[in-house]
Amino acid sequence: MDRQSVLIIEDDEELSRLLQIDLQRHDFNVTVSKNGLEGLRLFQDKMADLVVLDVSLPLMDGLAVCERIREISNVPILMMTAHAVSEQDIAEGLNRGADEYMIKPLGKIEFHARIKALLRRARLADDTSQNI
Repeated sequence: MDRQSVLIIEDDEELSRLLQIDLQRHDFNVTVSKNGLEGLRLFQDKMADLVVLDVSLPLMDGLAVCERIREISNVPILMMTAHAVSEQDIAEGLNRGADEYMIKPLGKIEFHARIKALLRRARLADDTSQNI
C-alpha cells in the first residue's frame, strides 16, 4: 500500500515542523505550506489524502481555502485554530467544509486518533463508491 499523504497548511513554523516530523515518523508523506494561497496551489498539484488546515493564515484564510478545496475534492479536512473558542466559530468551519475541528494546542494522541478516523472514513467511502 502506498504511503498516505498529508498537506499541512499552517503559518506557525514550529507547529508545522513538529506536525511534519511526527507524521513522517508515522510513515506519512508530508507537504507543508505557510499560507493559504500556496496551500491551495499545492493541494491542486498533489491532491493529498488529508489536509490539516489552520483557520488564520496569510494571503487567504483557512475558511476560504477549505471552501475552495471542497469545490474540487472530498478529501478529509481537519481544521485547527488557537482562536475559535465559540461553538459558532467551530460550526462555521464545519459548515464550510471541514470534517473535524481541533483547538490548539493539539494533543498528540487525539490528533493521531482524529487523523486515523478521517482516513478510515474516507477509505470506507471510496470502497463503497467502487462497489456501487
